[in-house]
Amino acid sequence: MTEFSWQQHDGKLIFSGELTRATVPQAWQERAQWHQGEQQLTVDLAALEHVDSAGVAMLLQLKKYLLEKQCELTISKPSQQFKAIVDVSGATDLLAI
Repeated sequence: MTEFSWQQHDGKLIFSGELTRATVPQAWQERAQWHQGEQQLTVDLAALEHVDSAGVAMLLQLKKYLLEKQCELTISKPSQQFKAIVDVSGATDLLAI
């Protein structure tokens, strides 16, 4: 079974498990809990084991969602696999990787 979880720690949002087509719907439903009115949200990806194109698309949507709330998204500790998917999708500049 594919799992995704998140936790807040030291002002960061830490994603762990898999951010894939199977887990994105659950993750997206929880997005309102991730942003508590801060001007910047840092998402730490070090504990993610796997990300697919749906996960990248969700992060792009998260960036848009946060911009509407005058909040900036920062991606921290992306894996090589994540960087490769972002690069292939042409979203490197959008996600500031």
